[in-house]
Amino acid sequence: MLNFSSLLIVLALQAATIPPENTPPVEQDIVIVGATKEYRLTAKQLRAAVRAFDKSRPAFAPQSRLWFEVSVAKGGSLEGVELALVNGITRVPLTIGPDRRFIFPVLDGDDWRLVSTKPGVPLRIRPWVVSPGTTINDIRLGDLSVQCRVGWAIARQSTSFIVEGMFDVLGGCSSSRLGIYWDFARPIASATIEEGDKRAPIAILQGNKLRLPTYLKDYTSEARVRIAFQ
Repeated sequence: MLNFSSLLIVLALQAATIPPENTPPVEQDIVIVGATKEYRLTAKQLRAAVRAFDKSRPAFAPQSRLWFEVSVAKGGSLEGVELALVNGITRVPLTIGPDRRFIFPVLDGDDWRLVSTKPGVPLRIRPWVVSPGTTINDIRLGDLSVQCRVGWAIARQSTSFIVEGMFDVLGGCSSSRLGIYWDFARPIASATIEEGDKRAPIAILQGNKLRLPTYLKDYTSEARVRIAFQ
């Protein structure tokens, strides 16, 4: 079974000296922390995610929207955290909504970088595909299928040819042997996938984690993953 936890892209800010008070904040590149190396998260990679969304959305989640969800590693606060895209000439602020999500804007060129104005804060940014009626405890299987493809468009930037080949051999996001590993803020009481009269349990991992399916035989994109929290 291929562990696809890389769909959750963990980000850390490059080390920097904290500026003295009354000085403008220093914008820091955001760096994706992988298992073996680090690389900058650029507009090029985010644009690859948007292309994957546009390509897979009609088949699996035609009413969905693509958001990028921001959180602080280990449950820290987002207070004071601001994100922007910069290209050396122009700075485009990204509005983080009350749901901690932002939309990637349409930009020309690939020379944009994603930066933060609060150095030293380890961030997470993950794609979040949402159709109408979808909530954190009621998720369409079709949304997860698209989310898998979006996440892979980013994650493959840092994978080896061997991992990329394994992903293809297993069937990618169209394989039941692959799942999205997701940790939740609250302990989980139960999790199932349901469609019509069909119902199957989803194993709970370590109390607050699930391996969310991206494909299951005999279930369509309209199937729902329903989660009950303790």
